[in-house]
Order: sequence, then structure tokens, then C-alpha cells
Amino acid sequence: MSRLFDFILKREKKQVFHDNGGTITVREKEWVEKGAAEYESVFKRPQTDSVKTNIQVNKMYSLTSQAKDWFLELQLRSGKYMFNNMLAVVNPFGEAPLTALVLFTTMVDYRVRATVEGDSEDTSFIFEYPAEKRHRIPILGLYPGRSTNIVIELLDENGESCDRRCFPIETEPLPDDLQNVIKAGKSNKKNRNFPNILISGGSDIRPCVFDREGKIRYYLERKPKEYGIFRLSKGRFLFMEEDISVPFYSEPYPVQMYDMDYLGRVGRTYLIKNGAHHTAEERSQEGNLFMAGNSFEGDSEDLVMEVDRQSGEIVHGINVRDFFGEKYKASQSWAHINYVSYQEERASMLVSMRGVHSIADFDWERDEMKWLLADPDLWKGTETEDKLLTPIGNVPWFYGQNSVFEVELEEKQEPGIRYIVVFDNHWKRPHNVSGPDNGKKSYINVYEIDEGKRTVKLYRTFPCPKSKICSNAVFDKKNRLLYAMEGCLEPRLKDNLGLVRAFDFDSREVLGEYYVKTGFYRAYLFCPDMVSLSRALVKNNDYIVGGLRRPERLEGEDVCPPDFMSAHSVADSVVSYEMQEDILYICEGDHAINTVYFQGREGVWFVTFEDTYRTSDNFGHKAYSIAVWLDVLPADSYDLFIQIGDELQDTGKKITKQK
Repeated sequence: MSRLFDFILKREKKQVFHDNGGTITVREKEWVEKGAAEYESVFKRPQTDSVKTNIQVNKMYSLTSQAKDWFLELQLRSGKYMFNNMLAVVNPFGEAPLTALVLFTTMVDYRVRATVEGDSEDTSFIFEYPAEKRHRIPILGLYPGRSTNIVIELLDENGESCDRRCFPIETEPLPDDLQNVIKAGKSNKKNRNFPNILISGGSDIRPCVFDREGKIRYYLERKPKEYGIFRLSKGRFLFMEEDISVPFYSEPYPVQMYDMDYLGRVGRTYLIKNGAHHTAEERSQEGNLFMAGNSFEGDSEDLVMEVDRQSGEIVHGINVRDFFGEKYKASQSWAHINYVSYQEERASMLVSMRGVHSIADFDWERDEMKWLLADPDLWKGTETEDKLLTPIGNVPWFYGQNSVFEVELEEKQEPGIRYIVVFDNHWKRPHNVSGPDNGKKSYINVYEIDEGKRTVKLYRTFPCPKSKICSNAVFDKKNRLLYAMEGCLEPRLKDNLGLVRAFDFDSREVLGEYYVKTGFYRAYLFCPDMVSLSRALVKNNDYIVGGLRRPERLEGEDVCPPDFMSAHSVADSVVSYEMQEDILYICEGDHAINTVYFQGREGVWFVTFEDTYRTSDNFGHKAYSIAVWLDVLPADSYDLFIQIGDELQDTGKKITKQK
């Protein structure tokens, strides 16, 4: 079968190739963006059209994603693109440059196999899709800055290839922050199937995937908050916006986040009023979301919350302050929750509190702390001491840990026995802890817990190079492999801040390692659900859910409205404004804006941000957007004022709400 590509046409970024008697038309993201514009009105929330303003208006990603997906679906349904003349769109949603979507129909149901050819046999991305007539084939794993060969095959009832098309897709080079950041280290032939690794988070790198040769095969165009992205089911993840936050005592926390997939489609936008941070996972497949949050009760990073997947409302929460005494509560971020892990069968919520070097297991349904895993010296003489598990033998404790989760290790695991994996950064050991300590390494510790006897003993430990913060562990049950994802090495190794290392769980032999120059927050095995990515988005006009700060009416006999006539015109060029639908964003420095006023003909409305104050100068230089949801404003014309320090400023911005 011929592999010769006959280039016919290249005009307006359109390419047409011939292969095996058929044609393949390759389009770019701009074509989709232009074609999708006319369908945005189909999906737009109806209340959005009631807002008129002289503020720059940008589109919500969950709206444009649906319009683009519908435009592509219409191309598929048109019948124009068959297997003999298929359509391929590069980076169709403008968010993932090393992806594509191939569209075509067949007269009868066919299974499809798609191969993204790698530089070696074991670096190819190969996926199969169920039999149907309309085919949306997602392509992941294109090489950056070069051409990648794509093979699309129709499979007969025996799984054998009965027809195929082969064509190249070219991509742009990597952005500067991803150039030369991955380097392969030790390799072992026993681990020929070293998986693709997704690294995420950190200050200097965007989410990306590298293969076993250390070559980047996927990345996101935009950067999330430094916590990175959090994997969900069905090929999706939670993406927290980097620069839309709520001011807080310790640092600003993101309030806007997306339910996104690896093609870059955003299905729903979540708004979390008090901010979220550090961790997120699902209660069950496509179920509610667990996140770490902030109680706004004098502390930060102290709340575990369950967010309804459909409404975005917080339906349940546990504030860890309620379960501990006062010994360690001198600072607002005393607990510093950085990881939660839920086990649905027993309603067990494992919570890592880095600030107190402890891991608690909560009964999520009963709001009870069942036990506490920590160095006993930390809680000696406190009201929490009775929750401690009793150590059996020599149990090495963890300090400054950054991940915890439960695994099944034995085929016939005894009832009441649980195995808990902890990435122990072993950083900043508390002064009130006694005994010998090796502070030169970090560890992955596997603890065996007998809940009936309330005891803990060490099952296995894996010493690692020192990583002072970030980092996590991953266990591959099928292959009995343990991965150390070290995001912040101290000291650096070969001038690299990050390290991914694979261990054989039973022999503890190192099977492979990769250096990451920039470091990262967490890393995972990259196992996308490609069949889910091949499905069209379900139409959803209620794509913004949750809650933000909303204007309140300024009223009452003792309330005196500001003197708007004497307000100064805004002179600070740092302040910027944006609207997305009926949400207002104002960008300024941390804690700079005290109050936002909306002066209307029928009254004055306001939103205050004075309920917290800065306790550190670490974020004083940071500019980000505060967000206000205007859905409660009644119909009127409003002038926008902001209070910065003691000065009331007239922004010159106007917002009109129509009935």
C-alpha cells in the first residue's frame, strides 16, 4: 500500500492530501473559530443579552467550546466527509496544539483504529473506537514543530484492517517554556512500556505530556494556577484559572475553573466563591467534586468541600479546625490541606494536612474523624491524642508530606487492613519531635493500618532524592510499579528541579527516570479516555454554575452612600476591566480594591473585599482579577466606582441591565 503523500493544495492553511485512492483535507483552528461564531447564539445563556457595557467583553470558554463542537458535528452530519475524503482539523478548540480531530462517515458500522506514529514502535499512540457510521476520531500525541504521520484504519468484524488512510499533520514548535525541559535519565530494558507521563503545575511550566524518549507529545496552550490540572473521569480534568482569584490572608485563591477535556473542550465553568486550591478529585465517575477550600472563618486552607457536579453548589464540607485543639493554630494556614483522597465503599476521606505533618481519616457521611496518622510526639498531651494510631515496631514518620492515597496490595487482603501510600517530603521536621532522623532524603512510605486494633506499621519504604515541596506518588496496580513524582528537588540534580522515577514495587529496583528542568507540582500516568473524547458535547445552556460575590443593595437609615460626585478619575493604569457574559472582572494588585460600587438611578449596590487582609508580602506584587457576578442587579444603568485605600475612584465604566 502506497505511503506516498501527494500534496495538492495549500491555501488559507487548508491542505489536501491523496493516499490510497482517497483525499484528506486538513484544516486549522481558525477555520473552526470562524465557522462556529454563528452558532454561539444557540448555546448562549439567555440572561447574557440583558447586559450592555463599555467594558471589553470576552467570551466564556464553555460557550465557545460548545459552538465549535456543534460546528464540527454539523460537518460530520453533512455527509460531505466520507472515508474516501475525510476531514482532519488541527487543534480544533484552540487549547491543545498537539491534537487533532478526524471526521468521516461510513455506509455501514465500522470499528476504527487510529495510530499516531512515534519515532519508535513503543512511542506510537494507538487507540481503537467502537463500531458506528459517524466517526469523530480524536488525535493526541502529535510531535511539535514537525510532521507526524497519522494512520486511520477501518476494522472488520475480526479486528483486521480492511482499509486505511495515511497522512501527515504539521504543528508549530514548542513554546519557550517547554523547550528542552525533559531529559531521559536511567533507563532499564525491563520497563520497555514506561508510560506517557503528564506533568502539571509549578510556576514555570504548563501542563504537558512526555513519552518514554522524553519527547513532549501534548501540552495546553494556557497555564492554570500553579496547582496544575486535576484528572477526572471520561478524559476530563479540572482546570483552575491562574489569574481570577479571591484575596485572602495568605495568598489569592482561584474562584473560576473549568471541567475541561484533553481536546481543550470546556463543558462547564465552576465558580467557587471562597476559592479552591491544591487538590480536586471525583466522588465517583462523573460524580461530585471534592476540593480543598477555605472556610473564611479566620483560617485558610482548612476546608474539604464537596461540590455538586451539576449546580456547582457546595453540598457538604468538613472544616478541620473543628477536630483539633489550639496548639498549632497560630497562623491562618496552620493546617495547609494539600491532598484529599476518597474511598467510596467506606465513605473514607483521607486528608493530608502538611502544616501539622498529619493525615486524618474522616467518615465523610458522619462528619467524624476516625483516626489520625502522625508522629505521636506532635499530638502528645492534646485533646487529639486519642485519635492517634498506635505504632507497631519502628515506624518512620513523615514531615511536610504532599500526597496520600489508599491502594490494594494483596489479592486476599484481610478485612480491616488498609494500605496507605504517603509521599513524605521529609521537610522542616518539627522541633518538638524527638529521636533520630535522616533529613537528606524524601520517601514514599507505604503504611499498613489495622483499623480494628487501631495500629500502624511500615509495610515498605522507598527512599528518594530530597524534594522539599510539591510532589506525589502513583501506584500502577496492574504492573506493580510505583512512581515517585518529585517536583521540587533540593538540591537540584544536574540542574533539574524535577524528577520522575519508576520503581518495581516488589524488588524496589529503579526501572527508569526522567529529569524535568523546571520542576512541577504533580505528575500522573497519562491514560486518557479516548472513546469519551470521541463523543460530541451535550448541549448545555446552564454552563456557568456555582457562586461568586454578588452585589448587595446599600440601604438602611444609618447607611450613608459615598460621595460619588467627588470621586477621582481612575489614574492607576494597572487597573483593567473585563466582562464575560454577566460576570465582571477587575484586575489590580493583591488587596488593593476594598469595595466595588454600582451607582444606579434607583439605588447603590456594592461588593466588599475587606473581609481579609494580607499577612505576608509574598503576594503583594501579584496582579489578578477579582470577580463579581452581576446576575442579581436589577434593571438599571450603573456607573462603576472602586474604593482603593482611602480614595474613591470613578472608573468611567458603565453597565446597563435590561429587563
